[in-house]
Amino acid sequence: MAKINNGILGGFTGKVGTVVGYIRKGQPLIRSLPSKPAGEPTSKQVEARKRFAALRKIIPAFIPAMKIGFRAELDEKMVHCIAFSEMWSAGVVGDVPECAIDYSKIIVSKGRRPELAMASISRNGDKVTAKWAPDGNIPPADGTDEVYLAIYSTNENFVRVSPPVRRSAGELTFDVPTDALHCYLFAAAAEEKETSTSQYFYLE
Repeated sequence: MAKINNGILGGFTGKVGTVVGYIRKGQPLIRSLPSKPAGEPTSKQVEARKRFAALRKIIPAFIPAMKIGFRAELDEKMVHCIAFSEMWSAGVVGDVPECAIDYSKIIVSKGRRPELAMASISRNGDKVTAKWAPDGNIPPADGTDEVYLAIYSTNENFVRVSPPVRRSAGELTFDVPTDALHCYLFAAAAEEKETSTSQYFYLE
């Protein structure tokens, strides 16, 4: 039931016909009622909803890593929008109802900074070690770049981001869970916002 304030010309709250009255920051406002979709959803609508549901589950886990990896774009876009845009086209594969996340297609960082040369990742128990060529720098990269390792556990739906080390160090070691892991290695300029595009590795 709607409530009219200050007479017929005043503000109101609640539903009246096809509009709803409400108060926002002390100001009376109205909006139209949302229309209900007619008929059954199309196959494309069903597919989009499935893809959206798959992404909505994992995107929050990747946000901490992507705040670093996409920091050059954060002045213009929210990191959630960046994550959704990047993952929508590449990160979801297959047809409904079998669509799934392809973690190898996900990137947590994108930029023109050179990738880490001869990069590799190995695991020993609950420790993961990433290695790369410390002298394999291509300008504008240099030894002061900060290298990060982001590790996603599907069991936990959680991403761990390592403390950064210098590119000149040639390796970093990080404590991790013992389940299957999706790993993303990337570098970021120490004094600028520029980053490299993340490199993907999988550990069983």
